[in-house]
Amino acid sequence: MGQRPSVSVVITTYNQASYIGAALESVFAQTLPPDEVIVVDDGSMDDTPGRIAPYRDRLVYIRQANQGIAASRNAAIRQAQGELLAFLDGDDIWDPEKLACQVAAAVAHPRAGLIAVNGVQFSDTGLTRESLFPPPIASLFRDGEECVSLDSYRTFLRGNVVGTTSQVMIPARTFETVGLSDPSLALVSDWDLYLRIAEEYPVTFVARRLTRWRFHEGSASGPAKMRELRWGEDGVYMLAKHVRRAPIEHREFVRTALESKIFTTAQAAYYCAIADQRGLGLRVLWRLLRWSRVSAAPVTFLIAALSPAWLRRFLGRITRRVLRVRRLV
Repeated sequence: MGQRPSVSVVITTYNQASYIGAALESVFAQTLPPDEVIVVDDGSMDDTPGRIAPYRDRLVYIRQANQGIAASRNAAIRQAQGELLAFLDGDDIWDPEKLACQVAAAVAHPRAGLIAVNGVQFSDTGLTRESLFPPPIASLFRDGEECVSLDSYRTFLRGNVVGTTSQVMIPARTFETVGLSDPSLALVSDWDLYLRIAEEYPVTFVARRLTRWRFHEGSASGPAKMRELRWGEDGVYMLAKHVRRAPIEHREFVRTALESKIFTTAQAAYYCAIADQRGLGLRVLWRLLRWSRVSAAPVTFLIAALSPAWLRRFLGRITRRVLRVRRLV
């Protein structure tokens, strides 16, 4: 049996002083110790540097002006020496066997461009999600399999099936092929990266729940009510980029994914506009009008949102008959 591949742990953090200690402790408690730990502090203005100080002799510390999550991860990737890179957000936690299990999966599936473990989501009040994998991925393990590797490009086009980057391990060679994260995508740079990886490599999913994803209102995407809209807008921009770059055989499928994302984002903005956040919903619909050549949804939902209730009901019946969204198969 050959020597196991070397592992670099990449931790990105911004104003997470209350949580970074627990994240670091979960790394140093791994049954398979990493060969290198890199922490990128993206210009924190709280006591994050002070909380990291006791661990400085065990890690590489990079502090930079605030540039966003993608740029932070890129800075660490450029620095990393490991053959496998495992990512952890500064407010999340790993179970002790996370790295050992993931490295074993990487060795068992050497062609994989990405290895993702399952996990749970939690908050200060307790468990909020018992599985980070959505049903299409969770169903892969019905026959008792703990590790599945497959072509996942179309799966990732339907949506990001990896809840947090803290689930992810990526071979260093993968970045040589697909490039680094796109800093222009504030919220979906991880989804964009996974799509580019899935276009070139199989993706390996591991059933074990080994990551604890912390939910709180201070997350990068903001309060819960804003997340769907912010992610949606960033997702539309990202998928439009993929339409332009996709191989001819995939282009129509990617365009269908873009149309679907425009529709669901416009629909969410509409319901926001007629409920308790009218200003936010209308602003999103106005911005989505730039995509009206791809989908009529933004125009339709904006007109409905600006109409009285009786007219909205009438327009709703017409919309359901006329405005069809193609389904991804």
